[in-house]
Amino acid sequence: MTSMVLSSPLNALPHLKLRINSSSCIYLSNKISLESSKSSFSNGDFTFPSPNFSTFVSKSPSLNVITAQTSPLGEHTIYEFQAKEKRRGLSLSCFRGKVLLIVNVPEQGSVWTESQYELLHYLYDNHKSQGFEIAAFVYDKKETDKEGNDAQKAPSRGQVEINAARFRVFDKVKLNGQRAHPLFVHLRLKFGRGEPIKTEFHKFLVDRNGVAYKSFSLDTPRHEIEDHIKHLLLEDID
Repeated sequence: MTSMVLSSPLNALPHLKLRINSSSCIYLSNKISLESSKSSFSNGDFTFPSPNFSTFVSKSPSLNVITAQTSPLGEHTIYEFQAKEKRRGLSLSCFRGKVLLIVNVPEQGSVWTESQYELLHYLYDNHKSQGFEIAAFVYDKKETDKEGNDAQKAPSRGQVEINAARFRVFDKVKLNGQRAHPLFVHLRLKFGRGEPIKTEFHKFLVDRNGVAYKSFSLDTPRHEIEDHIKHLLLEDID
């Protein structure tokens, strides 16, 4: 059985009851606040660490890919956050030691739905055995399609694909605004100084240490995403 190592914010809560599922992921039986010794922001059911503003952003020659870079001062990891899966709280330390692709998937149908799920399943099936995982977060497409431009032409396969996904799909979240999920606040600050996520199927690649590494726009070619995944799979855990 795989032993779990809790991130420091969870270790600080000895009263918290934890349950481990068959995939060695930690379900949280209580609502918790993910706190650190640093100042924190509060957002609904969540409390999360202040963003590290030592982070700055650089763009690769491809405008589809953004690289996050940090100073030697250190930074937060995704393991400090939680999400809900089938209404149960889950620590993202579940993905400790994995190369992880985080993606926002629209609850409604989309003209991109079929091709994007094909891409995600291709990446998942070909690299899962090497330590690669995908964490998909359902959201309301109205957040990224303010004008309703895709409403009429979108196929109604959103929920069908969500139910058929072979990778983990988390409960519906908000990506932007005051009620945004803390994980996406963290990712937006890391790659865009808090700018809103503007497209469906936006992807964030996280290394084996839980540090966000690359941001991929909707139209990033498969080979480009896969090259970065392969690169991280070859790296050791610190």
